[in-house]
Amino acid sequence: MFKHARLICALLDLDLFEISHLYDERARMENEIKAEKGGLLFPKRRKKPLEAQEAFGLLTDFAHNLVAWSRDFWAAEPKIGDLGLYGIVKKIMTIPGTLTFEDGKLVKARLQATHPLAKPVVSCLSRLLRDV
Repeated sequence: MFKHARLICALLDLDLFEISHLYDERARMENEIKAEKGGLLFPKRRKKPLEAQEAFGLLTDFAHNLVAWSRDFWAAEPKIGDLGLYGIVKKIMTIPGTLTFEDGKLVKARLQATHPLAKPVVSCLSRLLRDV
């Protein structure tokens, strides 16, 4: 039995191999987005007024970008590097604390000391602030 598939693409400057590789990466990205949505509880939050939907859309875009940017950053720390997107959202982004900004720059991060991941997160944040 023969099977075939058709892939329609507007990326005219790429060859067939590059396009198929990008398509294969799509499944990985969809799994990451699904895990991220689960962690951020997107499916459970619905707003009816148009303004609320627009604001929620902007917040979810910001949250997605923050999680996507920070994934590799957190991976450098052994205790939290294996958490994945869902773990980053549920275990790291929810640590109680305060951030202090001066002139638009983060200068201090204070986390709840009793949280089990506070020390590794502080280590990552210290490395981030040192490298900036």
